[in-house]
Amino acid sequence: MIARRYYTENLRIAFPVILSFAGQQLVQVMDTIMVGRLGAVELSAVSLSSAIITNITMIGLGIAMALTPLTGYHFARNEKSQCNVLFRNSLLLNIIMSVALCGLLFAINPMLRLFGQPQSVLDALDGYYYSVTLSLIPYLIFLTFKQYLEGLGNTFYSMLITLGCNVLNIFLNIGFIYGYMGFPELGVTGAGVATLISRIMMPIAFIIIIFIKKEFKPYFKRQRDNETTSQQILVDSLTCRLVDLLKVGFPIAAQMTLELFSLTFMTIMMGWLGEKTLAANQIAQTMIGFSFMIANGVASASTILVSHDYGRKDINSIKNHAYSAIHLGIAIMICFALLYAFGGEFLARIFSTDEDVIAIATKLFMVVALFEIFDGTQVTALGALRGLTDVKRPMYYALICYILVEIPVGYILGFPFGLGAIGIVGGFMAGLILAATLFLLRFRKLMRAMGE
Repeated sequence: MIARRYYTENLRIAFPVILSFAGQQLVQVMDTIMVGRLGAVELSAVSLSSAIITNITMIGLGIAMALTPLTGYHFARNEKSQCNVLFRNSLLLNIIMSVALCGLLFAINPMLRLFGQPQSVLDALDGYYYSVTLSLIPYLIFLTFKQYLEGLGNTFYSMLITLGCNVLNIFLNIGFIYGYMGFPELGVTGAGVATLISRIMMPIAFIIIIFIKKEFKPYFKRQRDNETTSQQILVDSLTCRLVDLLKVGFPIAAQMTLELFSLTFMTIMMGWLGEKTLAANQIAQTMIGFSFMIANGVASASTILVSHDYGRKDINSIKNHAYSAIHLGIAIMICFALLYAFGGEFLARIFSTDEDVIAIATKLFMVVALFEIFDGTQVTALGALRGLTDVKRPMYYALICYILVEIPVGYILGFPFGLGAIGIVGGFMAGLILAATLFLLRFRKLMRAMGE
């Protein structure tokens, strides 16, 4: 029996993260609603652009996320100098990654015409695509600060900044998409410009907060402690920490990219079924992303708390924090499953007025309701594994679940079996079920190895 305090501690850390993630996803929801009012072509343009950009963004996000468990480990051991070295290395690494990923996305754009997407959609997406691509640079800088403070156990300020900038994003959306309040009417491109401006403000806000708040200064000031006795040791530590960030970050990035790649390919397959199916898929994926982000907030809390327990070598707390997070994730996803099962049509009508799009989206929500519990299980179990910096095996599991199972099963059910969009989403469900099973088994194996 897990004590109540473990659930409380998870919720205390998770609540600001959940609000932060929910706020980010709310912007995507508002983008979809606002652009959806322009028409199915415009909504499909956002869907295709988001699928490609989000998939590439996961590379940078995964690298950035390595900072949290590594910082959490040293924070629990009161090693301030090591925390600071990790931050500086991560900031440099993320700046380099953001520029490289922007270049990659710019190169990918002309290739989208090779994937059999409707020409009308391709003609509409450029402005949105390039604006959101450029926003990756300030966004990854922001993530460096966010993941670092989360490793220190502080999730409040990242929530505050995220929510504030999300409000700004929605305000700018209204202006730039429709031309209200004296803004130029840019349509789909306006949604991308709003994202770019709001993301530029995010790292600026973090720098201001860190400058004002004195309690953070020891963790941002370069210093030497007892373990750092010479300049050469400091240089060696810098090199070592850069390697550590890559060793932990690359498998996280690969795992997330593989999962998002499967969703991207699912979007491409939806495009083969026509504009209206692609638009319905955008509605379903927007809501899937929203519910996932809520569970992912709990998973992030699990990563933070488990990393602190790991630094203290407290095996009992590792187990209890992890399993309480998994229980919370399942409970959250049960609520969303009921919402999608019984309110799918209502949700679809919020996003679109096209009856064909609404009908397809409603059917997709029924399938989504079936796999929400497995989605909550796999993401929270994965959060616990990341807290232990166990990231290589989950990367291999992701390859099996999302590439070797999900995509082939989705294609077979969708096309040879003639189930269309429902079959494609059914493939995603198969991958999630297998992922949840493998991540849980991996965590239990590690607990036994650590002397559960």
